[in-house]
Amino acid sequence: MKVRSAEQLMQESLMVKHLAGSHAYGTALPSSDVDYRGVFCADPIHIRTPFFHVNECSDTTEEDTKYYELAHFMKLCIDCNPNIVETLWVADEDIRFRTPAYDVLRASRSELLSAKAAFTFSGYALAQLKRIKGHNKWITNPQPAHAPQPYQFLSVVQWFGHWWWSTKNLHVNVGAYLDDHRLIPYGRELYGVYKASGYRLWDISGNLNTQYEGSRHELGRPVFIVKFNRDEYKVAKEKYEQYWEWKRNRNTARSELEEEFGYDTKHAMHLVRLLRMGEEILTTGEVRVKRPDAKELLEVRNGEWEYNDLVDWATRKDRFIRDTCYNTTTLPKRPDIKFAANLLMDLQDIMWNGLPTTSDTAKQAE
Repeated sequence: MKVRSAEQLMQESLMVKHLAGSHAYGTALPSSDVDYRGVFCADPIHIRTPFFHVNECSDTTEEDTKYYELAHFMKLCIDCNPNIVETLWVADEDIRFRTPAYDVLRASRSELLSAKAAFTFSGYALAQLKRIKGHNKWITNPQPAHAPQPYQFLSVVQWFGHWWWSTKNLHVNVGAYLDDHRLIPYGRELYGVYKASGYRLWDISGNLNTQYEGSRHELGRPVFIVKFNRDEYKVAKEKYEQYWEWKRNRNTARSELEEEFGYDTKHAMHLVRLLRMGEEILTTGEVRVKRPDAKELLEVRNGEWEYNDLVDWATRKDRFIRDTCYNTTTLPKRPDIKFAANLLMDLQDIMWNGLPTTSDTAKQAE
């Protein structure tokens, strides 16, 4: 028996292919990529045995196309995954290929919705908000050009100089003792600073010079004792690396919007769309893919909303969806798994045993 690959299944057992992303939402710009999404049906050997499992695949001949295997699609669909439920509610004019099996699936789309949408759509939206806040943090608090160095995280914990230790003496400038002094390890990130001709506390790279093989008890009393705050150094280094990684990988066009408005306005557009779609699902029982508010969403993308207003609006809308819409919706709180299971098996029977295949439908169209 020949076992078809995911790519062969996608080509030969496709159920539907449709526009996705901005072109499906009605928010596309001339520069927007054309995204496609679809569903294909795997063969019984992929479903009934554990040896040839298939979940999804991409079309290598197209830049932004993704296809989901039917069983995997159904699982994501009853979980109210925002990117998946759109396939059953996309506008007819945005469907590029469809089969009778897809029409059967589409006819049952309302029965596959549940109040879980309150958490999935809000969850995806809050992920966008987290990115927006993270980017705003980098924009308003940029990291320095040079990486943090260990010596910058030394703090004086005890002074033994010409006067006894007092609180004000904790603000000693350690850098003033860089030359002709050395660090002697005391353990637990503590170091004694001793006078020592020809030595330096740290090298030109900022790394601490802490090598010492003798006994510190022979050295007498240090000038002062410092602590290396390693945890603070690690946090600062991670922030520095994350910032410059983000800086290197920023999309040029979107970075210009970020610099102008202080946040990623494309993330903001998706945030607003997702929250509104979540509210609509819970209050109307429908998924409005082609956005009636497309004009306003594009205004959000163009930075019409102030950053603080956006964050405040999203926080309030998320609370309203989770607390009010979820508790008042007529949608079932949980999906009907038995209904979904029976529907899935019916669809597999259609694809496996009888109704026109992809190639048959294409011939009829000709």
